[in-house]
Amino acid sequence: MVKNRLQNKVAGSELTFPVCIITAVAMWWWPQQAVSAREFVGLLLCLLTAFVLMETNTRQHIIRIRTRMMSCVWLILSASLSFMHPLGEPLVAATFLCISYMLLFRCYGKRRPQLTVFHAFVMLGLGSFCAPAMLLMVVPYFLYIAIFLRSLTHKAFWAGILGVAVPYWCYGVWCFTLGDIEDFTTRMACIVNHEMPSLEAITSLPLVSKVSAGVVALLGIVSILHYLNTNYDDKIRVRMILYIYVSQTLLLLALLALQPALYQTTMALLVASASPLIAHYISLSKGIVNTIVFVVFLLLTAGMAALNLWPALATLL
Repeated sequence: MVKNRLQNKVAGSELTFPVCIITAVAMWWWPQQAVSAREFVGLLLCLLTAFVLMETNTRQHIIRIRTRMMSCVWLILSASLSFMHPLGEPLVAATFLCISYMLLFRCYGKRRPQLTVFHAFVMLGLGSFCAPAMLLMVVPYFLYIAIFLRSLTHKAFWAGILGVAVPYWCYGVWCFTLGDIEDFTTRMACIVNHEMPSLEAITSLPLVSKVSAGVVALLGIVSILHYLNTNYDDKIRVRMILYIYVSQTLLLLALLALQPALYQTTMALLVASASPLIAHYISLSKGIVNTIVFVVFLLLTAGMAALNLWPALATLL
């Protein structure tokens, strides 16, 4: 019989989820010692995203044991990043991405997936209003449907194209009706105009942003390496879903390195994509070494939260 380690006990405990909710609420309240209307709505949206992750795990059985660790990791990481507290583009984009994932995974093995594909791409298009980089995921999404989900048909392809275009078509009609075409053209220009990657842009990021990106990247990469080493334990369907999370995490890490100007929205999308992998690692890893790594994860996350939520600490470094 394999002995359950600290991380497995935390993942399987019924107390973990309510403790994470209380911790996230406290971290939302801590910076200003109060919660404004925008932050309160942001907290509700964060909890909604946690429910979407929980529903995704319930439907797809991504983690083999009974746990809500996917939602817990999302709550703690998002609460640790102060720019995700108010209702704004990073949090909204991450929510749409999680909903898009949930819908996308339902396409697995379907003979007629076009309706589900359409809805998944609608969510991707809506999210791109807040994070234009989400449009870069259109091509990978089609590859996921063809390779991992095994359900790409010509109708599904055109359903995806139509789905991602519908939000912009509706927005264009709305702007045309109001006579505000300039706003539409400005938004479309923001999609195609991006700064070229440069070392100066990366070095100009604040220290707290570099530390936060490094911590989330480290958590994600360690979780990816662990999963690739132990993926034979999962069912084929679960492997395909986790491969999508792995691909998306690596894609967003590359985007974060190439476009540091998009730090906040990219970090929010990265947290949404890496949380299931981190939760999978915490829930299913074995051995004393992984227990030590889990404790290091906790310390790093606590340090990241302190830097983000206590700006005075960042100024001392």
